[in-house]
Amino acid sequence: MASASVKVAVRVRPFNSREMGKESKCIIQMSGNTTTIINPKQPKESKSFNFDYSYWSHTTVRAAPAS
Repeated sequence: MASASVKVAVRVRPFNSREMGKESKCIIQMSGNTTTIINPKQPKESKSFNFDYSYWSHTTVRAAPAS
C-alpha cells in the first residue's frame, strides 16, 4: 500500500458586507505558517495552530502574534 500524506492550508478571507457593516474586528493573526486566534474578551488567551500553508486575504494589515 502506498503511503499518503495530507497537506492542510488555511486562508483568512476578507470581511463580507455584513461584517463590515457591524465594524467587526479581525481576531486572526498569522506569522509564517502559524495562525493565532485571539479571544477578544480575554486577549491574553489565544490559540495557535500550524498549517502547511497559510494565506492572508483579509483587508487589514497582517499582524504577528502578540507575545
